[in-house]
Amino acid sequence: MNYLPITLLAYFFNAASVLIDKALLTTRIPNPLTYIFYISLVSLLALVLLPFTSIPNPLVITLASISTLLWSTAALLMFHAMKIGQASRVIPVIGTLVPLILLGHSLQTGSLSIEQMLAVLLLVLGLILLTFFSWQGKFSKRELFLEVGSAILFAVSYLFLKQAYLQDDFLTVLTYSRLILIPAGLILLVFPVSRKIVLAIDPTRPSFKIFSRVGLLFVTGQLLGGLSEILITFSIALASPALVNSLQGSLFAFLFLFSLVLNKPFPKIFQENLNPLTISLKISGIFCIGIGIYLLSITNTG
Repeated sequence: MNYLPITLLAYFFNAASVLIDKALLTTRIPNPLTYIFYISLVSLLALVLLPFTSIPNPLVITLASISTLLWSTAALLMFHAMKIGQASRVIPVIGTLVPLILLGHSLQTGSLSIEQMLAVLLLVLGLILLTFFSWQGKFSKRELFLEVGSAILFAVSYLFLKQAYLQDDFLTVLTYSRLILIPAGLILLVFPVSRKIVLAIDPTRPSFKIFSRVGLLFVTGQLLGGLSEILITFSIALASPALVNSLQGSLFAFLFLFSLVLNKPFPKIFQENLNPLTISLKISGIFCIGIGIYLLSITNTG
């Protein structure tokens, strides 16, 4: 099965999720721990697949569980970075670092062909061009630490996940990788401090009610993000994590197109600088991504 259309669809859903997160960041974002808690709840929907799987060996459960815990920690660091830095910059920085880290690993293992490595570099270049002006502004040491830490944990989580997929089938790995979220979620509910945060019952903080218009928007974003992550993990089961993550440039191409549509009705949230230089860089970035996708489509993607 070809992983390319699956990965592109995943990043399309991810772009929609990011736009919702951006809207919440512009208005009132919940505590990052709230994001992780509800992402975990969405991920637990995978447990309905349990009857259709076989019981994996302890190695698969260990690899899959470590991958999930690393991914969740990486997401927590990313949301913290979005709280203290520029949200429009955090995601591009992490999105660029992850495929570069995975590319470095692939160079060591020799798992990519020359054509595939060239495609990855073009896709990362396209990502940088698409997000060039988002990188401006002063980086605080804490923001940079959170972004680098998040990128490393995301990359390593995908490597563990790939190893799990080499041992067992997709549905089994996906389902059992979510079991670790049950005790993790219970821990958040047991301690009073974290329970007040994730259930939004802390009177000292801005209110965030899950059964509200903002809450519905939040849940929709997490559902789209969860669906995106499932499709990305499926793509990783089919191909190298470096190839899958290098396609993150398509996410920002989708974001650019979405922003053009939403710029006028929501100028404060989805403002897009449309001067000639910005447009030229973004078109160049999309062009690089198009070439990179073409190169991947004509190479052995198995």
